[in-house]
Amino acid sequence: MKLTEEQKNQILNQYEGLKNDEQTLGEIHEIIVDFCLDEEIIDLSDDEDGDLYEEFSNEVWDLLETIK
Repeated sequence: MKLTEEQKNQILNQYEGLKNDEQTLGEIHEIIVDFCLDEEIIDLSDDEDGDLYEEFSNEVWDLLETIK
């Protein structure tokens, strides 16, 4: 699963708002993944065994590591 440009922009906007709150990257990652699911930025409704969630979570983590 690759992140779309729109998804990347949403994640980057969330990161910009959270990065100065003295939270760890892991905490920011968790908040952003939850936000994306809650706001339906990513649709994981077909994810029966958690693989898509894991893949999405890893993509978000990789993106955050490149910008921290």
